[in-house]
Amino acid sequence: MGILDQMLGTSGPGEQGIEGQSYTLPKETHDFVYPVAVHREELEAFAELLEAEATAPPLEEAGDPRAVFDGMVDGQADEIDTDDLTERLRRPRQAAEPVIETWRDGFDQDIGVVYARTDTADHLLAFVKLCRQRDEDDDDPFELPENVPHAAALLKRVTEATDSKYRAVVHTDILPNRR
Repeated sequence: MGILDQMLGTSGPGEQGIEGQSYTLPKETHDFVYPVAVHREELEAFAELLEAEATAPPLEEAGDPRAVFDGMVDGQADEIDTDDLTERLRRPRQAAEPVIETWRDGFDQDIGVVYARTDTADHLLAFVKLCRQRDEDDDDPFELPENVPHAAALLKRVTEATDSKYRAVVHTDILPNRR
């Protein structure tokens, strides 16, 4: 038995029809990911967008969050739970922050590779959409940073990578924690 067999478990035929040896890795410590080439300036731009949204006055201070729904729910805006609404509006940032933090922590060159889980693009997209909605709202003091096109480039590359069939398996120690 080889050293890899001892370290990684038993070997057998590949699940995706690849001939040769494949190894069974524990699901608890390994995950399928999509490798994504990124530039440092894109990560920094996304981090700046996260910081801008986090430090902007919350929507509830900018006015009544129910006002967003006036005209959309035919006078039923009073029935909306503002605490629940506010929590829902925070979720995109809470999902995107650990991803960007982990990527930045392990990034020490101008161009490199990060690993995106299957739901990463959805989390980043939801956050960018929230930021754009806040920027377009005249009652909201939030403004998009000037380098948002770099953050959009990162989002586009992550989306394209996660739409592909090419995945890798990596140890979960190098991935953002799931929240």
